[in-house]
Amino acid sequence: MKRKTHWKFTLILGIVGFVLALQYNSMNTASPRDTRDLWAIRKELSSEKKIHSELLEEIREIDQTLVAYNASPEANAASVLQDTLDKLYKQAGFMPTTGPGFVIEVAPSPESIAFGYEIKPVSSELLAWFINVVNQQQGNELEIDGKRFTTLSWIRDINGNLTVSGEVVSTPPFNIKVVSPSKEASEKLYNQLLTTAIQDEFYLDDFVLTISEPEERITLQGWTGGFENRFLKEQTKE
Repeated sequence: MKRKTHWKFTLILGIVGFVLALQYNSMNTASPRDTRDLWAIRKELSSEKKIHSELLEEIREIDQTLVAYNASPEANAASVLQDTLDKLYKQAGFMPTTGPGFVIEVAPSPESIAFGYEIKPVSSELLAWFINVVNQQQGNELEIDGKRFTTLSWIRDINGNLTVSGEVVSTPPFNIKVVSPSKEASEKLYNQLLTTAIQDEFYLDDFVLTISEPEERITLQGWTGGFENRFLKEQTKE
């Protein structure tokens, strides 16, 4: 009888000890500290404020469009709608655009030519990384080997060939054109590309990037891939 009572007492003490250990551990487990320095926090805050400002600008443009619709007579509503449609087409890259920018030549490295290496197409991963670097700044537009790159475009390796939206990109040399919203933005991107590791990454694949200095006017052709309307329906008057 005593042995049975002693076993129960031991079990109860074990459970109580386990619960106390869990409680002590939860009370003494410190939440992870933010170890970033002040400049890193300020940089993130600046990025968030920039996004907030861009969203406010988009809302302001939409409000102005709504005001124009409501203030225009029915006869001019079609004109306002066409202006909005043209703007959206331009933003989507369907129309040619001209602005400040620069041209980048992608060419085989001198060493690969001197040693007679086979010149291969640029890999889709490398080109995608380049595009991500360019798109770190908002508003930049691209044309890759004469093919407009838009939000509807995609990059793939198909049968050993680099393609943009299904169109084969030439084996280097070829040009990449970049147009920015302003001259200041173009110069900032230009300096960024000169200082980032993207040139080294191309060189590791036996390619050299030659980046021309920013110009006032660079023209990109419109995207010719077409657009498939799957959901919008034209409403007719009865």
